[in-house]
Amino acid sequence: MGLDHLSLDDQPVEQRLHPLVELGQHIMHGEHESARENANLNGDSFSGKMSRLGSEYSKWYTENHMLPAPIAEAVQANRLYIHDLDHYALGTTNCIFIPFERLLREGFSSGNGSLRTPNSIMTAMAQVAIIFQCQQNSQFGGVAANKLDYDLAPYVTRSFRKHLRKGLHYLGEWHPMAGQSPELQQATAEALERLLAHAEMSDPSLAKQYPLAYGYALEETRSETFQAAESLIHNLNTMSSRGGGQIPFTSINYGTCTSLEGRLIVESLLAATVRGLGNGETPIFPIQIFKCKRGVNQQPGEPNYDLFLKAIDCSSKRLYPNFANLDAPLNLEHVVPGDPDTEFATMGCRTRVIADRYGRNHLSGKGNLSFNTINLVKLGIDYGVQQGSREVADEQGFRQALDECIELAADALLHRYRIQAAQPAKASDFMMREGVWEGGEQLAPDEPVGELLKHGTLSIGFIGLAECMTALYGKHHGEDASIHERALALIAYMRQACDALSERHQLNFSLMATPAEGLSGKFVRRDRQHYGHIPGVTDREYYTNSFHIPVYYEIGAARKIQLEAPFHHYCNAGAISYIELDGNARHNTAAMLRIVQYALEQNISYFSINHPIDRCTSCGHEGIIGSHCPACGASEQQVHIARLRRVTGYLTGDYQTRFNPAKQAEVRDRLKHH
Repeated sequence: MGLDHLSLDDQPVEQRLHPLVELGQHIMHGEHESARENANLNGDSFSGKMSRLGSEYSKWYTENHMLPAPIAEAVQANRLYIHDLDHYALGTTNCIFIPFERLLREGFSSGNGSLRTPNSIMTAMAQVAIIFQCQQNSQFGGVAANKLDYDLAPYVTRSFRKHLRKGLHYLGEWHPMAGQSPELQQATAEALERLLAHAEMSDPSLAKQYPLAYGYALEETRSETFQAAESLIHNLNTMSSRGGGQIPFTSINYGTCTSLEGRLIVESLLAATVRGLGNGETPIFPIQIFKCKRGVNQQPGEPNYDLFLKAIDCSSKRLYPNFANLDAPLNLEHVVPGDPDTEFATMGCRTRVIADRYGRNHLSGKGNLSFNTINLVKLGIDYGVQQGSREVADEQGFRQALDECIELAADALLHRYRIQAAQPAKASDFMMREGVWEGGEQLAPDEPVGELLKHGTLSIGFIGLAECMTALYGKHHGEDASIHERALALIAYMRQACDALSERHQLNFSLMATPAEGLSGKFVRRDRQHYGHIPGVTDREYYTNSFHIPVYYEIGAARKIQLEAPFHHYCNAGAISYIELDGNARHNTAAMLRIVQYALEQNISYFSINHPIDRCTSCGHEGIIGSHCPACGASEQQVHIARLRRVTGYLTGDYQTRFNPAKQAEVRDRLKHH
């Protein structure tokens, strides 16, 4: 790879392989921590164990035979974390916004057969699910639609025209006169085709001239669109990818298309989500994001304000959708009026990829390549006051160590990027062959993909800002205004460093507020082994996610929003903020509306509200359930009470069984914000 790497080649074969044998035994007996590393993976299933065996070997191989020595040493020192290390050696990329508009319009091949452009909304939504599944197998991260309402609106129109044709025929509002000459019959048929070719749901002349057929077509189209939306959601919660081990990690963004057809897509998706799955369960996927835009859906009288209210209601019942702020200054930088592909959208976990120094300042057809996370807490411990070794934080030493970590994180991204860029197009299969990554369809199968990947992002993340501030200064940024200023200055500095890396390397480096799931416990576990229990720093089972105010810190909702909002502007690779409410959220949508709009006013880029949803598996009752179901009286010793919670932006069916221990501890510590 052009750089020295750590190697075990000088050790006896038995000694080198012993960790792998031991690892395999732990995985097969369900004892390894990787079983709960990803809440979207059932690590106890056959396919889950198979996935973990391959994953853990790939990590071992990369750590011992591929990583340059300085990077491997930084990882071993717990300063740096390389996300999805199991895909490093393969050169796989992370996530992508799929160009559904083009794929549906032109048709595509799954590799085993081709699909033509759909002629109805039912078929279009079925193809969306197929595309999601095919693309998921070409990468290791999430797959997303950035403007699904716009992408699917034409197929609502196709269904409407199909139903209008049937209505005109069966309801007697269009038929050739008896005894017409062949020429006149031909002219009549051609006139019908011209009418149908231009028929729109919003055309008032249709309703006036053909009231019966128009009413029939409208009702049938609404019914079909709802059924299609319901089918899409069911598909995305039941079909598996990656060898059957996981449900595709899907996200859909919508909310700004104001056509009747686009509005119907959003309305149907929300209604199907509220209705739930087969037994009324809350859908885990797709992650749904409602795009909030002044002048479109934020005030009474705006064309999609009613959809925004429905989104609030849906979120109060199902935790989705989350809310993207198109008016935040960071998200306005690249907007081209009239081009929805330049509107801010996000992968559900938070990833943001719109900016491109090579001019592709839109979303569909590109994504994130990889990201690494810096352990800010360890640096804070080494140079701070909380251990008692100094009275004043060594800010100069901290900044120097941070610079070193940023350089190492960038070097690791570049090393991985070179591996990714060297891969032939055929390795990505569906992604390149079908042009899911923009321009991929123009490559020959053996042609390297590097010229296309330069449009993606390379992200440097951070975790534990709160514990870092406590380690450095004795308080976190929610407790003291001056500490908050220092914390914000630190994140601004990291953003400047990423911008400088972009200029130096001519690639899209960006700063990520890391969505730490498994990592939240890994960092603190190793730091505690080295430093012991440090109050407010290593004394819990997790580090606080990104720049968030700690979940255990008592603070009001408005104040938490105010404190976290400024950090969003610097995290151009993505960030999310939450507040926690009690289960009464579903009965108080007016309060939810005020909270969401306040967060948008504060320029939070991506926002969501957490509240507990418990489900009795005996009777299906949902709400807040203690030790006994209030509906059927069953105790949690008698029946399983599924407790749905959010982790790093997405949901999982039951945090008690699918979250790792660190995230379970974090959920237990979450205080409600009032």
